[in-house]
Amino acid sequence: MDHNCESYQVKRLFIADNSVHFNGIGGPNPTLTTEALATRTAGKLASIYF
Repeated sequence: MDHNCESYQVKRLFIADNSVHFNGIGGPNPTLTTEALATRTAGKLASIYF
């Protein structure tokens, strides 16, 4: 996955959930970080494709 959360194997597949974190299981509650990542990815999508 690149810095815009786009998959290398499948073009135009963006992953913006908790699985992109290197420590996606366990640890403190990552909800706000995941929401920020999803908002950032949505902004990138809007600027690239719309």
